[in-house]
Amino acid sequence: MWLIDGTPALFTDLYELTMAQVYFNKHMQQTASFEVTVRRLPEHWGYFVMAGLAEIESYLKAFRFDENDIAYLRSLGAFETDFLDCLGRFKPQVRLRALPEGTVFFPHEPVLEVSGLILDAQLLETYILNILGFSIIEATLAARTVLAAGDKPVLDFGLRRCQGPISGLRAARGGQIAGFKATSNVFAARAFGMPPSGTMAHSYVQVHDSEEQAFRDFAQQFGAGAVLLVDTYDAIEGIQIAAAVAQEMLEVKGIRIRGIRIDSGDLVALSTFAREYFDKQSLDFLKIFVSGDLDEYKIHDLLAAGAEIDGLGIGTRYSTARHAPALEIVYKIVQYNGRDLHKRSPDKVTRPGRKTIVRAGNSGHYENDSVGPFYPTGPDLLQPFEAGEPMETIQRRLARELAALPAPIKAIRNPQTYPVHFAQSQ
Repeated sequence: MWLIDGTPALFTDLYELTMAQVYFNKHMQQTASFEVTVRRLPEHWGYFVMAGLAEIESYLKAFRFDENDIAYLRSLGAFETDFLDCLGRFKPQVRLRALPEGTVFFPHEPVLEVSGLILDAQLLETYILNILGFSIIEATLAARTVLAAGDKPVLDFGLRRCQGPISGLRAARGGQIAGFKATSNVFAARAFGMPPSGTMAHSYVQVHDSEEQAFRDFAQQFGAGAVLLVDTYDAIEGIQIAAAVAQEMLEVKGIRIRGIRIDSGDLVALSTFAREYFDKQSLDFLKIFVSGDLDEYKIHDLLAAGAEIDGLGIGTRYSTARHAPALEIVYKIVQYNGRDLHKRSPDKVTRPGRKTIVRAGNSGHYENDSVGPFYPTGPDLLQPFEAGEPMETIQRRLARELAALPAPIKAIRNPQTYPVHFAQSQ
């Protein structure tokens, strides 16, 4: 389990444990099925991308109450000895059906079904929602960003602004699913087999006697991998100095450094100036990378305005999901002891029973989804889940899904609504 010191069982809401004690004392040992859904799309989003199953797998494997957990629960005075003894031996036995990672989906469609004894399935609610909620946000946001960037590579630069290190890992993995080329997060790079990427900070430039010396030292150290940050002082001057250092490295050592990064200012004007200046200096091999509070909207607008960009570093707005920091993701019971269940609360109505999702289309394009009663032998987007898939499989799936999704659903602004039909009994 990523960065959790100890067992994950207490990563839960208290009411999961209080309900479980009642189930235990009343000998409620029948099978229940819960499903995870998301109630609505954030503004300007036309779809979601499924993600988070690999972390759920590791969570279930690690789930147990150790002696310290039991001692803490005992100290609360709310739990009986027999129940605590049960928790000390507890290992959840559940069956999962899920949308495979990288699958696109839409509001109110079940994305995960958890079935097992009601005590087992109930205790997993809180952390499953915690895992899936932000994982889905980041994978979807990454997919939107990659679509906005077109053929320009995107890199994850967001760790320092994340709401905690686990969020940083989920952000990096969401980017990996969508096709980000690298991450600045070295821990995530090692964990997920991503290339680590980074250049320099403004402080590096500032501590040198001159911008030129800072660039020269960095270029001599990293050679063809060097990317020079040019906007610490005056970006135009920084671009020119970087070009001079690049020319020096080429002439003296025969090395073509990689390029420059612009982190502020008018990115259209500065990138256009840089490309024209480099071409005039016969330095057309220099790449132009940009960063600085970018999101899918800004990237779309920059490229539409003709910015000369070879790569994009996306940080705060991506890693904190500034425009959609949370989802209305819920974990609701739909069946217990063979009886279909639902709730009728205003604005929170659920649909009873286990379900099947069928996606229709032709010529490689999706047209609509149908959600109906569970049918175990027919086509179904929900598949039994036991173990995570290779990242390449997930990436290919998402690429196919996005290619098949109609363009108006993928629009960065004001997307159309994808048709989802629910059976009347649902």
